[in-house]
Amino acid sequence: MAVADRPGGVGSRTTVPFSDAPPLQPGQRLTGPLFDEPMRVETVRPQGGAWVAGLVGTRSERFRSVALAEADLAQLTIADSALSYDGDAALLRLGIQAWSLGIAYEFDPYFALSISRVDPLPHQLEAVYEHLLKLPSVRFLLADDAGAGKTIMAGLLIRELKLRGWWSAFWWCVRPTWRSSGSANSRKSSTRSFWC
Repeated sequence: MAVADRPGGVGSRTTVPFSDAPPLQPGQRLTGPLFDEPMRVETVRPQGGAWVAGLVGTRSERFRSVALAEADLAQLTIADSALSYDGDAALLRLGIQAWSLGIAYEFDPYFALSISRVDPLPHQLEAVYEHLLKLPSVRFLLADDAGAGKTIMAGLLIRELKLRGWWSAFWWCVRPTWRSSGSANSRKSSTRSFWC
């Protein structure tokens, strides 16, 4: 029990039920309608029938001293800061590998080439990685002499755009003879390609 001063009369004192253990611990995070951002608890001390918490905004890094009564605490969601290591390790490893593959192009500029089974020529690498991928508009007409490796360049470009998440669809124009003979593998690789 804690004794708290209440306004009303001279020397009037009211006994308020009050727990000795603080409901908040330093390091916990608070969210709820009382705050416009998640708050990190830095200090907690009792004051009257409430708790005065020193809070820091997780986005703004601004310190606030807030008095929280029991009704205020009931509106808040309190997330414990203690780390738990009881998760699925295999799932964590899979998630880390997926995330690292998702950003691999930032560390390996030739990422699509490193996971492809082609050996492109230098002029093909230059066309894709030095010219096409560096342009702000991702609309290209890839045309060259017969036998210059346009198919390899287009395949590298499409794979690189897919790996980087920059593509939604592509228009693939080929000779009628190539379309009937060699396009089966390319058609399987993408369901959102358009043929002409």
